[in-house]
Amino acid sequence: MENTELLCEILPSVTPRADIINGLLAQLDDEQDSDRRAEIIRKLGEYPEPQVIKKLWDLRNNLENESDDFVQYEIKLSLHKAATQKVLTPIGIDFFLDNLEVFQSKDNNSQAPKVLIDADLIEEFLLRNQTTLNREAARVMGLVLEGKINPYIGEMGLIKIWHNIKNLKSREDANRSIIELLSKINVGQVNLKEIDLEKYPNVNLKTAIQVEIARKYSLAGIITIRDREFIASGYPFVGSPALFLQSLGKDTSPASIERTLKNLGKAAMENEKVKLNQLLENEPQQNLFFEDNLLLFQGWKIENFEILCANNNLTAATVILCNTKTQERYTESAFKKGSVDALCTAFNEALAHLVEVKHTLKSIYLANLTPGQEGDTTVKAVVEYDGKEVITIHTHENILKAYFFAYVKAMIAVYAPKEYHPDIHSTKELTYLHKIGERDFHGLNFSQVNLMDGEANLSDAKLMGCNFSKANLLEVNLTNADLTGADLSHANLSKANLTGANLTDVKLDENNLTLLDGTILTNTIMPEINIEISGESRLEKVGQLLKHIDPQSQSRILAVHSMTDCIWWDNPLGQKFWEVNKELIKRGISIQRVFILPEVPTPKHLQVIQEQLNCGIEVACICHEKAKNVEEGYRWDDTNLLISENLSVPRNSFTARRTMNGQTESGYISYQTRVVETDKSIFNALWEKSEKLSTQANIQEQLANLST
Repeated sequence: MENTELLCEILPSVTPRADIINGLLAQLDDEQDSDRRAEIIRKLGEYPEPQVIKKLWDLRNNLENESDDFVQYEIKLSLHKAATQKVLTPIGIDFFLDNLEVFQSKDNNSQAPKVLIDADLIEEFLLRNQTTLNREAARVMGLVLEGKINPYIGEMGLIKIWHNIKNLKSREDANRSIIELLSKINVGQVNLKEIDLEKYPNVNLKTAIQVEIARKYSLAGIITIRDREFIASGYPFVGSPALFLQSLGKDTSPASIERTLKNLGKAAMENEKVKLNQLLENEPQQNLFFEDNLLLFQGWKIENFEILCANNNLTAATVILCNTKTQERYTESAFKKGSVDALCTAFNEALAHLVEVKHTLKSIYLANLTPGQEGDTTVKAVVEYDGKEVITIHTHENILKAYFFAYVKAMIAVYAPKEYHPDIHSTKELTYLHKIGERDFHGLNFSQVNLMDGEANLSDAKLMGCNFSKANLLEVNLTNADLTGADLSHANLSKANLTGANLTDVKLDENNLTLLDGTILTNTIMPEINIEISGESRLEKVGQLLKHIDPQSQSRILAVHSMTDCIWWDNPLGQKFWEVNKELIKRGISIQRVFILPEVPTPKHLQVIQEQLNCGIEVACICHEKAKNVEEGYRWDDTNLLISENLSVPRNSFTARRTMNGQTESGYISYQTRVVETDKSIFNALWEKSEKLSTQANIQEQLANLST
């Protein structure tokens, strides 16, 4: 009775609902008497509000702290009541998403690697038992619960988990699971309107959203049981639970986890190679070179074809198609003036029995003819279907077979793309076609070409989506080539000329360094790459890239140099880099540099600054103590920054940074737009707060107020 009277005192009928709840929660925190605690908890169960459910859930998870069995019973009963009763509608996933700020942990200061855990993996952990997949999911979730992984989940994944648990078990189970997940896992949210889905032409929406979440929150990687669906996304740090755990080994420290995530893309690639090799060993790939078994598609093959030339200038061609299972046959003939025309027409007539023929042959022609009576010939066929072009190439010692097989390949690619196995084309095929003026090779596979010993001219070529993986492109002329979406992984691009080339969305290997190894990149539309590179090699790459700047491109250099120690400009590396600076000034490229100085600059500092001013560099200076305030908590006295901004071709802009942490140096070269813009804003902030120097005044006087 005493408890009831107490509640009446604090819950007058005129008190608003929120005040009632806050009053109960405050009283519960202060109350030590078990009977009174039980009464307050029972009353809280009547209010299905987010803060009430969160409080009851926290009490439920810490039952051992309640010594009274009756209080424990009231906690369970009130949680059940609050989480299941209807207000306007039953409590469901929308309730939790609308109140994330209540249910998400507010003290997440974890230094563990941030990882997106796919909802499918979490479902395996929550709903299945005693399966290999579940054991792997359980080990990954174990790392989450141990605090070695800072986990994230996409909002759509959370919704899917709630609905599946609700359908398989109950609404109460679903609500309980979501409360538990929200207490342990961060929810990543992206605005669909802000996602450029054209970046993901071969990826489903769910996968694209997860990649965007990983990029938005700077996650170290994604662990998913759907790892194959991410292959076409271009996101490298994805792996299955099995691959992740196998790569991780026994060392489960956060540092080891982060290192493993960085290598996931490479490990996945090696894993797929092993699977592919096993597949090829067990089931050799069918190839059109096997003329006695010339497979078409859907169980049909070309059983026979023949050409007959008559005296009346007409050519007769016959094509026989045969079904390999039923032995059903279609035989069609055509009469045309040309042999190739007759053969392709007869094939079209036969093909019409299998599919509705809707393609148009745009061109089919001979690319080369080796001098003499013997030798291979290369034919290229271009077919248009449904507004898209399909290109196929075939090389054969028989000129008519070269024409016919190139055309047949195009038909397979058009009408049965899933059964089409693109050939790996040879160096000769590529160079022959280019020599006769053919520039369109999009989508073809040249992974084995070696252009080192040839003329190596692919200027103005259309190479969109081509496969040049492991190709030797040493010193190749690729000026103005369009390589959008091409695979350049592990290709040798040393000293290749990529002036004016388009490298949007190209696929590169894990370090991307081959792209910067002596390659000429003047006004090149670069991919969004970020390369971790330190020391002398980073400086050499930066110097090389600066030398390639086109004076007509309206480029400028923005730089920050920490000169608390000025010895660097006198060492061989510093002198070499200074020569690059002077060459840029001579070519009319402006340089702005902020020097971060000690509180009392030495004569040597002043000498370096005077030399750069005299050379034509715009110079500003700031004391290292003032520089610390530009970006809170960042030590600019240990950082150098250089941004090459190309105003004519913005995608050719890059940034480079060096950071010292004690004796440890780290750094990067980045063409990622986000990184370039971030570094540029930092430079602008430093430049604005710095003292601008002039060659017309005494530098020592200008720097007199540097530290005040």
